[in-house]
Amino acid sequence: MTNQQKERMQYLTDSLNEARRLYYTDTDDGPIMTDREYDLMLTELSALEAILGMWLPNTPTQNVGFAPSYSDRAAHCCPILSLKDTKSIDELLHFLGQHGGVISWKLDGISMVLHYVNGKLINALTRGDGMIGQNITNNAVRMRNVPLQIMSRGSLFVRGEGCLSIKEFEQIRKTKEGEKYANPRSAAAGIINTSTSPSVLLKHMSFVAHSIVSTDEKSVAIRAYSEQLSYLENLDFKVVEHKKVLNFELKREIDAFTKQVQGYEFPVDGLVLRLNNLKYGDTLGATAKHPKHSMAFKWPDEKKLAEVIGMKWSVSRTGLITPVVLFKPIALEGTIVKQANLHNLKFFEGLDIGKGDTLRVYKANKIVPEVEENMTRSGTEKYPHICPVCGGTTTVVENEKTRKLYCYHCAK
Repeated sequence: MTNQQKERMQYLTDSLNEARRLYYTDTDDGPIMTDREYDLMLTELSALEAILGMWLPNTPTQNVGFAPSYSDRAAHCCPILSLKDTKSIDELLHFLGQHGGVISWKLDGISMVLHYVNGKLINALTRGDGMIGQNITNNAVRMRNVPLQIMSRGSLFVRGEGCLSIKEFEQIRKTKEGEKYANPRSAAAGIINTSTSPSVLLKHMSFVAHSIVSTDEKSVAIRAYSEQLSYLENLDFKVVEHKKVLNFELKREIDAFTKQVQGYEFPVDGLVLRLNNLKYGDTLGATAKHPKHSMAFKWPDEKKLAEVIGMKWSVSRTGLITPVVLFKPIALEGTIVKQANLHNLKFFEGLDIGKGDTLRVYKANKIVPEVEENMTRSGTEKYPHICPVCGGTTTVVENEKTRKLYCYHCAK
């Protein structure tokens, strides 16, 4: 191993872990990289680990989620793993083989596990690092559709996603408490993980169940995943939208789900394919990070080139000024796109944007326009020292994670 390789491995590990920490826990600073950048860095790190035949103890290629730093933590009943993903339908077809499967949305929210004993909700945990989660029971009971009592005996652990619908996100963005959040996913993370989240925000959150983690209820004989979802539905859980599929139906059903993305109520970041036979799926086992009974499908990104025509600086009620790049209209994923949010000042400065530059643009999860790369990097656009709304002096607030631009004159 050369020093250069070792330094690169350490840099990638540290950068990805910081992005993961912000994604799963602290959301106030917004993203430090796009999903595309994260995927590329993770792929590079995986390749480097394969070449060197080793990895660092805290590598994100072997770890799930991120360990909560909060004192109110608890152990899961069993490992709460993530899913291996692919952008290849052929790989999904090979995975399914001649077995029956169930395809469903991969919801873009916060993974939660609810524990019921004799029908009563005992606690709720986030995924955390898969072994230890944050206890969010006090927040979960204030969400709009977490059942506090169900018709069940014994111990039952239900896994699902804490989500904000697109409509609910737009509503909370109009409030002082909600306007700091950049997207529904970051809002869900911030609201659920914060012990002081106001009820006005928590009542907008939805819990969507997608699996039983564990149960000791002997009277329930469930042999198929589709039966498991029906059972949860009968217990009054909101269950993820799903459909049973065979190998020859898979591509058609993926196409059908894909056509619904733009108008679907919740944000999604792909699809999930799970083997329907629960007993067979369990015999496949798991890696340290992924169960082998399921696989996630991520849509390949459609990318277009766009010519920059200028910048817009959006000022919130808290005085936060967000950079938005404007470009000549392009057709992307079935809609006309004219701009993309650049999140914060550090993100904007890293792109070296200037009028006339050529950007490579895509839609994250087929919904949110993102800039993948600035191919010409003229760097002529600078942040405003004068607020575009009130004419007051702007202020840069910087820490080790990010840089943000504020106008305190506009703060209410």
